[in-house]
Amino acid sequence: MGHNGYRVQLLAPAKAGRIASGTAISEDAELYRHYLSSLQRLRAQSYLQDGAIEPCQIDDQGRFWMEGDELSWHFLLIDGQDETIACLRLLLHSNAVRFEQLRLTHASIANDPHWSMKLRAAVESDLAEARRAGMGYAELGGWAISAEHRCTKAALETLVASYAWGQMVGGCLSCCTATVRHRSAMILRRLGGESLSFDGETIPPYTDPQYGCLMEVLRFDSRVVDGRFAHLVKQMRDKLESSTVIRAGRSASEEVSEEFSFGQSLLALDAATRRPAPSLDPAKLLSPSDSLRVT
Repeated sequence: MGHNGYRVQLLAPAKAGRIASGTAISEDAELYRHYLSSLQRLRAQSYLQDGAIEPCQIDDQGRFWMEGDELSWHFLLIDGQDETIACLRLLLHSNAVRFEQLRLTHASIANDPHWSMKLRAAVESDLAEARRAGMGYAELGGWAISAEHRCTKAALETLVASYAWGQMVGGCLSCCTATVRHRSAMILRRLGGESLSFDGETIPPYTDPQYGCLMEVLRFDSRVVDGRFAHLVKQMRDKLESSTVIRAGRSASEEVSEEFSFGQSLLALDAATRRPAPSLDPAKLLSPSDSLRVT
């Protein structure tokens, strides 16, 4: 437990690999489910209080699920009762991801007749930069913090965690939709967030009917941190690298499926070595959709 009465915790999706040399990973399905449920309950309480969601969107265990939760990394601050007091979601994509595969496409501005193509162009420009630099691309979101820890160091640590994590995965460009309400967007700008823009034109704030508030689309580059917060990012990275990452355990059905697939692959390999090798057309070895996934 940290000196502030809480500690940091990272949750990793099931297929995630090690993100930094020396970082320990524990595959513990039960503990993973506990922390995931804990952050989803905090998210439900916070969003309901802010009027961002309706009671009908909360399940019978008091949780607010977001599509892609189990595919995402989650940064948590955990209190002495082993419950979440702050959280942030980081959905990591390959830098070969297509614009239409991003959750950002669900934002109302992505369907705006005037701004949709400009938003796409701005994001695709960042994706091209991520490919050139060999970095990943992530969508940030799911921020929530308990009422008693707002306007404290805990809130700031939750925000700088995205930079620390981005550096740990080898560099990352990312985007998020941030509310103008509570000055969230303004605070993120102070840390290094920037408006998306393309061809000299800035993507403007927009009204989101789902959350009933004004929002902005911001971009972040883990390589570029405001000097005032660089030491906090370094401290957070040290904390994360010295902690144990909890990874989602795979289900029994997934393990059986993988075992079966491996067995079938061995049989196929054996059969292939018993017959002449076919001629290969290099043009058919890779399709345009083939890509390496950053994990």
